[in-house]
Amino acid sequence: MEKILNEDEKIRKAEEIYFRRNNQNISLTKKEKNKKGMIKNKILLQIIIMFDIAVIIFCIQNKNFIFKDEFLNKINEYNVNIGSSIVNFIGELVNSEETSENLQDEKEENLESNEEILESKEPVDENPSSSISEMDLDVANLKAIYNFINPIEGTVTSTFGSRESENKNVEGYHTGVDIATQEGTYIKSAFDGIVTLVSNEGDYGKHLKVRCNNVTMLYAHCSNILVDEGQIVGKGQIIATVGSTGNSTGPHLHFELRVDDRFVDPLKILEI
Repeated sequence: MEKILNEDEKIRKAEEIYFRRNNQNISLTKKEKNKKGMIKNKILLQIIIMFDIAVIIFCIQNKNFIFKDEFLNKINEYNVNIGSSIVNFIGELVNSEETSENLQDEKEENLESNEEILESKEPVDENPSSSISEMDLDVANLKAIYNFINPIEGTVTSTFGSRESENKNVEGYHTGVDIATQEGTYIKSAFDGIVTLVSNEGDYGKHLKVRCNNVTMLYAHCSNILVDEGQIVGKGQIIATVGSTGNSTGPHLHFELRVDDRFVDPLKILEI
């Protein structure tokens, strides 16, 4: 049998029901707002990440035309170290204590097996540079990545490296190769790249540099420069004419090849 409530009890019970329902609605509204806010934040974060990735890809694809030589050289110096640091950092996050213990056991086993292998092997040359030089490595990389053409046809009058001459204007060490031919002969770009320098100052006389990634080619003692600084040139495009400007003993092209700041003998790449 239900209890008969008086008027005061009915009013109090009605107020309790109203209070519970009102609080429930407020709670649901807050949850919905929080959920919507989280969704918006996730969408905004994804948009920012996609934008950053697009900017990074664009910069990588067009780095030769966006950044200066000094900035790109610094990136080339540090990119290997940065990559190694990132790999090491990720490895530390992923590895658990159990994995570390397993790796330690495997290392101990590998050390034991390596010691046995080393004892059975004959001693090897501890200085690999004695058999292959840095230039040889650069030459191998250049041949694997690029396809060069001869900038001109002519006669090689001075090769790369040390040289002796009675002419006081000729230096003892030659950083390129001299190719003699008639004055006014067209000079072609040996590979695709961007013109990073056009100048008529110094011993090089009228000269220009064409760069692609960390590889630079210099064309010196020209009579005329036919391209502008910042211009993109294609392999085989005419860029200058042979002359005898600057510290020169006659009409010829002084041609240099550099990887970063290292000189490479052009005759190891070209067939002149």
